[in-house]
Amino acid sequence: MKEIPTRYDHTKEPEIYAAWLKSGAFKPTGKGEPFSIVIPPPNVTGDLHLGHALTYGIQDTIARHQRRLGKDVLVLPGMDHAAIAVQALVEKKLAKEGKRRSELGREAFLEEVWAWINHYMPRMRTSLERLGLSADWDRFRFTMDEHSQLAVKTAFVRLYEKGLIYQGKYLVNWDPKLQTAISDVEVIYTDVPGKLYWIKYGPITLATTRPETKFGDTAIAVHPDDERYKKYVGKKIEVTMVTGEKRSVPVIADKAVDPEFGTGAVKVTPAHDRTDFEMGQRHKLPSIEVIDQYGKLTKVAGEFVGMKAAEAREVIAKKMTEMGLMEKITDYTLRQPTSERSGAVIEPRLSTQWFMKTTALKRQALEAVKSGSIEFVPKGFEKTYFNWLKHLHDWCISRQLWWGHELPVWFCQSQQSAISNQPSAGTEKPKAESRKLRADKFVVVLEKPKSCPICGNCQMLQDEDTLDTWFSAGLWPFSTLGWPTYAKASADKPTDFERYFPTSLLETSEDIIFFWVAKMIMMSQALTEKIPFKQVYFHGLILDSDGQKMSKSKGNVMDPMALIEKHGSDALRMSLIGGNTPGNSQRFSEEKVLKYRNFVTKIWNASRFIATALQLSAVGSQPEKAASRKPQAVKLPEGLDSTEKAFFERLGKLEKHNEKNFDDLKLSLALEELYEFFWHDFADKFLEYEKTALRESKDDRSAASRRTVLNLGLTKLLTLLGDFAPFLVAAIRKEMKI
Repeated sequence: MKEIPTRYDHTKEPEIYAAWLKSGAFKPTGKGEPFSIVIPPPNVTGDLHLGHALTYGIQDTIARHQRRLGKDVLVLPGMDHAAIAVQALVEKKLAKEGKRRSELGREAFLEEVWAWINHYMPRMRTSLERLGLSADWDRFRFTMDEHSQLAVKTAFVRLYEKGLIYQGKYLVNWDPKLQTAISDVEVIYTDVPGKLYWIKYGPITLATTRPETKFGDTAIAVHPDDERYKKYVGKKIEVTMVTGEKRSVPVIADKAVDPEFGTGAVKVTPAHDRTDFEMGQRHKLPSIEVIDQYGKLTKVAGEFVGMKAAEAREVIAKKMTEMGLMEKITDYTLRQPTSERSGAVIEPRLSTQWFMKTTALKRQALEAVKSGSIEFVPKGFEKTYFNWLKHLHDWCISRQLWWGHELPVWFCQSQQSAISNQPSAGTEKPKAESRKLRADKFVVVLEKPKSCPICGNCQMLQDEDTLDTWFSAGLWPFSTLGWPTYAKASADKPTDFERYFPTSLLETSEDIIFFWVAKMIMMSQALTEKIPFKQVYFHGLILDSDGQKMSKSKGNVMDPMALIEKHGSDALRMSLIGGNTPGNSQRFSEEKVLKYRNFVTKIWNASRFIATALQLSAVGSQPEKAASRKPQAVKLPEGLDSTEKAFFERLGKLEKHNEKNFDDLKLSLALEELYEFFWHDFADKFLEYEKTALRESKDDRSAASRRTVLNLGLTKLLTLLGDFAPFLVAAIRKEMKI
């Protein structure tokens, strides 16, 4: 009789995972109803955090359940190149080594980036395996692999040909540290103490938080219904600038003005404020650049040229006071925009960029959710989604970075003209020979033309910009399945795109709804005319035990790999799923992991007793190749007593509840019901009842019959537990032949 280990050894989980891979347990069969999950690709920015553990734990639990039901399950893994984040991290690494991106040059810098990728990507795959992600690794995708690059270029060209991508000079969020435009969702707003400056503009006094941008004022605006200023509307007022210059500016009426703010009159600086820019467009106002790409004042600021905007603010305010232009200064709370990646204060500024039109796309994206084609869980996130799409501007998709997808845009050298308001990425000052290529004479094609179709005799130059990471991420659900080059392997075998798209489920964090979910829906409908997924499950944030958001700066981050090393993957997975309701943040502490580690021990001990009683293979069944079992109809022995009948009735109800909970994506409820049933109904009561009966032998029932009953009950429970604790169940089946 083989000796069964007295404790579950979680250090052998990597061996179990390797056996699953060797057996092909996670490969889709091509038979049965397809169920597909394309995992949210983690950024290759370093090691995984608890949020990743929650995401992939939920996805894997659902995937294993669907596989157990006999469905053809595909879990497709991948990772994201995370352009702006990785570039920032590599630049920080180089700075510690005394190196700068501009000194290395683009080619050498990209070699440093690939070294980073090649270091972290294998580590991250190992982490995903330790979490138990039942993915088909032969289908692994990286957003900068060869196929992804083709997909991104194809998408850009097709969207451009549809008139959905265009080049223009508009106001963007500018990161003066990383020297690139960034999207609205990459800007973090923080309340900081500031000042409100009440400045005299001729006969009108107005309030502003940014006196340093006065050099770019081209109008004064008031609300059309504000009786206080009607006599000035349509007229020009002479304004004294800080330089002593006199400037005549018009007074315009616009509904964008809040009559309750300050005096009800505001200065209009179209080059440095989005609302002002839009007013400038409506009223055909000129734009004057006051702050350059480095966050410094331009020559229009006279004696203040070269000063950082924030530093110049108080100096300029002081001079205004001396000139009698400042009426008063009061305290005011500012909504300061900062870059999520660099921490730099964002400067709204005019810049020539590539944009995607969103008007038609967001209408389709709205309808996809409103019609029920895409289901949000929880449903309450629909309101957030609708509200964001309603106010969505055209999407700035170009970035002044070196790491990322290059634009398939080619300029005619003989016709191109340099634009001087931006340096080439990585340079400190604009240089004529390396300025950004911007001209009307360009072509958008997949590959560089052999000869210029514009002048006929030049070597065309590629646009130096790269694409916003979320552009390639928006293609993820279908580019990973073969788009745009999918071809049938045979006439009777569908491609991955045909069989698994739209995907069945997207599981992601609620704070990524704008970054990614909306973009995938818009891009999928624009390029495939299909929705990308049928359901979206949003989980909340993981907070520390005090309810604080985890961050490295606070020192409250918990490393999931360290927790797995200490307690095992199953204990961690169940601790994250237990008590977690869709869309709600949860407090997390190691005590939760301990709770489920004790549960693992309980399951092991109960299984060990039954296996010993069965004398291993005497009654048990052989372990199977796959990671989980399909439900099997099991015939109970005759002559069950009332206690046994009642137990199996409750077990049958548990199985039905379990299936209903999975259908409703109530994984936490499914786990908690299973926890309570196994611990109390099965281990504490039923198992002890059968132990006593076996020991006392008070009836005519044979010991073999009672052992069979125990085996059947345990087998059913292990089948359900396999969704949540796959390593443990696999170890029990291997060691105990149950």
